[in-house]
Amino acid sequence: MRRPLAAPLLLAALALTGCGGDTEPAASRPVPTSSIEAAYDPFYDCLAEQGLKLVDTEGGARRVDKDAHTVEAQMAAQEACKSLMPPAPPVDQAELTRDKAMSECVRRNGFPDYPDPDPKTGRLPESEAVKYDPALPEILRKCRPVAAESQEGRGSAVDGG
Repeated sequence: MRRPLAAPLLLAALALTGCGGDTEPAASRPVPTSSIEAAYDPFYDCLAEQGLKLVDTEGGARRVDKDAHTVEAQMAAQEACKSLMPPAPPVDQAELTRDKAMSECVRRNGFPDYPDPDPKTGRLPESEAVKYDPALPEILRKCRPVAAESQEGRGSAVDGG
């Protein structure tokens, strides 16, 4: 009775260990923590095929080691792989509302030209108002609670709402 079990156990053991050939064990690479990061896998695979060195972040996302390559090499690889770049994720409307409240607060506190985030990307546009000013970090800290208050009653993962 022992012989019939040996073959299935051997096959199961081989299936669990994999076939080899992969230069990096799957367990050594962190698993991306979000579907957004996972969507970038083909793009980063292509960048690696173009010769760029990639590094894994603690959260499992891969990034180009910018210190290991020239700007020209990075630009060439990005051009070769641009068709694999996933579309930008939609902007989180609650986050956009919070960021707009933050911008309004910053404007009221001494930076009248501070911009609102772009509604399509959620990012602050490049402007002179965003350039470093020694007073800006303190105003941003002061405005953080104001931005959070703009979300009051809407609930979040942090407050359990």
